[in-house]
Amino acid sequence: MSSDNKEGAGLTRTDLAAILADAFAPWVQDLNLSVEDIGSDGITMRLAADARLSRIGGIVSGQAMTAMADTTMVLALATHFGGFRPVATVDIAMSFMRAIKSSDVLCQARVRRAGRSLAFVHAELRAADDTQIAAVANGTFAVPDNGARNKTDRQPMPARSET
Repeated sequence: MSSDNKEGAGLTRTDLAAILADAFAPWVQDLNLSVEDIGSDGITMRLAADARLSRIGGIVSGQAMTAMADTTMVLALATHFGGFRPVATVDIAMSFMRAIKSSDVLCQARVRRAGRSLAFVHAELRAADDTQIAAVANGTFAVPDNGARNKTDRQPMPARSET
């Protein structure tokens, strides 16, 4: 997915970076993911090579790659919806096909289908200096109703009587 268009549904790299900073847990932010590209068919994120995220021999850990894939898929949904929506990961399946050693990792994610309550997203991960896919991820995400009330708007449940 190479595109000169650096926007998706009106979102820019700066918008996605702000979503990443505001909506994700601090440990996800510690991965230092950056937006590489936004195209009409999805987004690409970069995970910089970091010895803290590597196993013996400099191999990028599967846990780091899975967190990257999940995060990239959520941001791909944000571009699809034209803004951040607090989706929830229902399922993510990772298949690792080859090791990535001492290299930046690129993750390209695209929305396959987004319905009213579920969205399906596919991601491919590879070393930044390689065209061979190293891992694939397929994620299913719960999409909350746009009209759903915020947690703070909900009324408390009445106390149970103990009779």
